Amino acid sequence: MVEWVRRASTPLRASTATLNSPRGHEGALLSLIFLLLYVRSGGAGGPLLGANLVCARGLTDRQRAMCHAAPAAVAALGTGLSMAYKECRAQLSGYRWNCSGVGDGAYFGHVMPLATREAAFTYAITAAGATHALSAACARGDLPACGCAHNSKLSVQRRRGSSPSSSDQFQWGGCGEVAFGARFARRFLDARELEADARSLMNLHNNRVGRKTVKELVRRECKCHGVSGSCAVRTCWRALPPFAAVARALRERYRRARRVAAHAAPPPRTAFAAHVSLAAAAAAVVQPHLVLRRYRPNGVGRPPRKSELVYLAPSPSYCEPDAAAGSPGTHGRHCNRTSRDEDGCEKLCCGRGYNTVRVVKHVQCRCQFHWCCKVTCDTCLSRTETHVCE
Repeated sequence: MVEWVRRASTPLRASTATLNSPRGHEGALLSLIFLLLYVRSGGAGGPLLGANLVCARGLTDRQRAMCHAAPAAVAALGTGLSMAYKECRAQLSGYRWNCSGVGDGAYFGHVMPLATREAAFTYAITAAGATHALSAACARGDLPACGCAHNSKLSVQRRRGSSPSSSDQFQWGGCGEVAFGARFARRFLDARELEADARSLMNLHNNRVGRKTVKELVRRECKCHGVSGSCAVRTCWRALPPFAAVARALRERYRRARRVAAHAAPPPRTAFAAHVSLAAAAAAVVQPHLVLRRYRPNGVGRPPRKSELVYLAPSPSYCEPDAAAGSPGTHGRHCNRTSRDEDGCEKLCCGRGYNTVRVVKHVQCRCQFHWCCKVTCDTCLSRTETHVCE
C-alpha cells in the first residue's frame, strides 16, 4: 500500500467579517481593521498601504517590524481576532459574564481590567483565534512566508540509511501550517507583554494555552482510492478543527481555571557566603514565575500545567454593572427557567427574580401543496414565553 500525502487545501474557511476592535492585549490592535480593508482588495498597493496604517502608532518596535515584513499574515491574524470575539460570546452566552464589551469599542489597555478567570479566557481564545486563522490562511497558500516542513522522523531514518518499520511505513509530512500560525501569533501577540510582572506572566501563559489547544485538536484525515473501494492508495492530510470545537475546549478549561501567584525562588545558599558580594547575591535571585496559590502558610504550590488556564484575582459576581470590574450586569438578560446551569434564572438573575413575557402570534401551519400549483395553509396560534431578569 502506498500512502500519498497532500497539503490541506483549506482546513477551515476563515471568517471574512471586518475586525471591529482590538483584542484584550492593547488598544493599538484596533488599527488592524484598516489593514483588513486594504489587504482584501488584493491590489499591488493594498498590503503596503495596510501595513503602513497598522504600523503607524501604538505598537512595539517588534510588532511594527512584523507588520511591514508580513502584512498578509497580520491581516489573517486580525480575522482570527474577530472570529475569537464572536465565538467568545457564543460559548459564554448563558453566563453572567458573556464577553459583553470585548472587541466592541476602541479600548486602550486591557479589555479585562482585573486578572480574573474571564481575562484568562479572553486571552486564550484570542490567541487561539489568531493561530487558527493564520494556519488556515497558510494552508490556502495566502501567506508567502509560510513554507513546508519535512517530516523530521523520516528524514533521520533516510540519513541513517534505515527503512521505516511496518508500524511507521505510512509516515506523512505535509506543511507546518499550524506550527507557522502558532509561531506568528506568539511573536506578535506576546510582544505586548513588556512589563515582566505577574499580570504579564499570566497573559503569556494563557496565550500559550490558546495556541496549544489549536495544535492539540489538529486531526489526521485520510481518503482511500482504488478499484471497488479498495484502499490501494491512501491520501492523508492534516485538518484544522472547527474553531467552535477549539472554543468549547477552552470553555471547559475556563471552568477549571486555577488561581496562581507570582513567586520568586530564594537565591542559592552559596550566594550568602562571605566571599560573595551583595550585588552577586541579588543577581542570583531567580526571576518570578507562576505557581498555584496555596492557602497553607508553609510550602509553595507547583507550577501550573501547560494546559491549565490561570488567573490572579477572584472574579466579581458580575450581577451589577461595574465598569471598573468590566461587568455589564445581568439586568434585562434572558434566562432559562427550567435550567440549573449558568443560564438558569436563579443563577443568572442573582436571586433578584425575573419577569415572564408571554407572546401570542398568528402563524401559518399545516401547509399543503395542491397540484398544480397552489399551497394552502391553516392559521394557528403560537404561544411563546420568555423570562427576563429583573
